[in-house]
Amino acid sequence: MEKYFGILNNEKVNNFKVEELLKFYIDNELFYVSHLYSIDNQEIGNPQIEIKPTQIVINSLCDYSKELLSRKIDSPFLLFFNEFNESIYGLDITVGRELALQSFNELYKKIKVLKASFLKREKDSNGVEQVQNMNRFDFLKGRQNAEKNELATTENVLEFLHGNDTYFNSQKFIDNPNTKQFIEFETNLKILVSLNSKYKFEDDFHFSDLGILKNIFEKYNDTFKLFEVFLYTHKKIQCFTSTKKAHIESLYTALFEMGFIPNSKTDFIRYVNLEHQMELTKLKSYKPTENRNHDLRVQEFKKDLQEYSTKK
Repeated sequence: MEKYFGILNNEKVNNFKVEELLKFYIDNELFYVSHLYSIDNQEIGNPQIEIKPTQIVINSLCDYSKELLSRKIDSPFLLFFNEFNESIYGLDITVGRELALQSFNELYKKIKVLKASFLKREKDSNGVEQVQNMNRFDFLKGRQNAEKNELATTENVLEFLHGNDTYFNSQKFIDNPNTKQFIEFETNLKILVSLNSKYKFEDDFHFSDLGILKNIFEKYNDTFKLFEVFLYTHKKIQCFTSTKKAHIESLYTALFEMGFIPNSKTDFIRYVNLEHQMELTKLKSYKPTENRNHDLRVQEFKKDLQEYSTKK
């Protein structure tokens, strides 16, 4: 964001000729040439150029605006959860989750706007074709990108690149329909992400750490057979404090004995050292009943991992 805010606000750029300015735009990834065309055949020698802001500039503008408008985004977010938390106080967890799901669906429909559903077809493990709705957070990511493009008007982009913070603090900018729509969307998105994080309605690979962990998993898909098992392992190791090495040895044993990872201590150690900043050189193995604490830990891990057995 800081790299682009005010980049055009200097004397050298202000004195550029049109050709020099266009080159500066493109060299600094501010704009790209969208179309090169002539109005009629007589103007072929003097074609008209249409340029558009690059995605990195659009993202920077929207990050700047989001930070600037954070209070307006957060106020209804906090109000929602104040009322929601009051409504579920003292209720059974299952009932609370049902109320949360109801709020989630209502808010999602409000954001979605479109009545059409986005479907995908795929075959299950039995070779039978199944139809599933598009992941809601995939859709919300697309909507967010659309909202960013709406906010990135020519005026807003140029004021951002010129570093005009007075403009962005003005009532003119705040009252603009695109700005109001941006605020409303970001508020509702923040509520949806928070509800989903707490109640786990659907995988969110865009607005939570799940996307980061998915990328890490891809690096070790020869070590872990299931993403869910990788998540369990990663979070467990992050939580280990005392006797961390001993707990990792027990966890490895449970994972291997249940068939979730291959018999390769070397690969597992490489994952632990790189992703959890450790310096393991080996993992001990124990015979049955040789180490009671180890055996108890292995059984506890196996109990947790049992729910993933059907997915192997």
